[in-house]
Amino acid sequence: MIAFGTITEVKNGWVTAKLPCASIGARVLIGEANAVYGTVAAVRRGAVTIAPDDECEALMLGSRVRSIDAGAALPQAPPPAERAAFDTPLWTGVRAIDGLLPIARGARIGIFGAPGAGKSTLLHTIARGADADAIVVALVGERGCEAETWSRVAPAHATIVCATSDRSASRRIAAAEGAMMKADALCRRGLHVLVILDSLARYANALRERAIGAGELAGRGGFPPSVFAQLARLVEIGGARRRGSISIVASVLSDGDARDPVSDAARSLLDGHIELSERLAARGHFPAIDVAASTSRTAAYAASPGHRADAAIVRAAVEALQRTEEARSLGVRSQDALTIRAEEAEGQLTAYLRQAAEPVRSTETLSALARLADTLR
Repeated sequence: MIAFGTITEVKNGWVTAKLPCASIGARVLIGEANAVYGTVAAVRRGAVTIAPDDECEALMLGSRVRSIDAGAALPQAPPPAERAAFDTPLWTGVRAIDGLLPIARGARIGIFGAPGAGKSTLLHTIARGADADAIVVALVGERGCEAETWSRVAPAHATIVCATSDRSASRRIAAAEGAMMKADALCRRGLHVLVILDSLARYANALRERAIGAGELAGRGGFPPSVFAQLARLVEIGGARRRGSISIVASVLSDGDARDPVSDAARSLLDGHIELSERLAARGHFPAIDVAASTSRTAAYAASPGHRADAAIVRAAVEALQRTEEARSLGVRSQDALTIRAEEAEGQLTAYLRQAAEPVRSTETLSALARLADTLR
């Protein structure tokens, strides 16, 4: 139902209006000449708070507000009866992931790292190498130059949904949620869909901006409670289903602060995390994946017993080298047999973990992993 109302206040980029029959999430048109679209963010005491999509300096008290539609609601997560078990690997084209941190179709994975650790390049490689029927890329609060790069490197079967950093909180939220709705529609057709979300942290920041602007009180780490509830709703749409699947690879800007509430929430919601190391990035080691600090909770479903056995040997060698790095730099030699073998094969280990931006086929990844494991046995 179309309803009409009037603006009663414009403050700090937010609009308050009297608008009958409005509900949270409804789309509205604000003003007459040079009208601006917006979304109803709160309803209270006969008035609504609206988050405009764009700048609204020209709006005045008494200007007209018109509802357009009820808004596109974020799809609900599928019920348990529609979900399926993890039983098929999702090959990403990245050796360090496919070999040592295998993930299953329908898994929700976070890539955690500080600025400059190589998150964007890693995501580009995954987009080009993933064995998905369709890819949906959500660029939330990205720089314009990054969005332009994605338009060049994304494969033909990818859809890009973008709201750059200069767009309003409503637009940035809509980019993430619109991408997930697109993925849900494709999955319902039986397709295996990969959603690349860059980034989950900026989506959370946009949610915080909208919630606080609508009058919600800040909680842990400055984030209102509704932010974490909405993060969970978004992530739970992913998963393996009886027909199709939605896998999610989301970047999470992290500076290593264990108290960061968004990183903490993401780790609890996701099926695995890939840690990017500033130390490795500074050495020019890309992708800068810290294998020892990363984990995949779906590895048991995504890899064969032989694959898991080879991965365990190689991971143990990588962890041994990392654990003894400082001692070895001082000339102290280990007496541990595995560490000695790892030291002898250090060049091969580094060559396996390093990779140019081009994807590697799964058969090559697994055969190289088997040869490396045999060397370390």
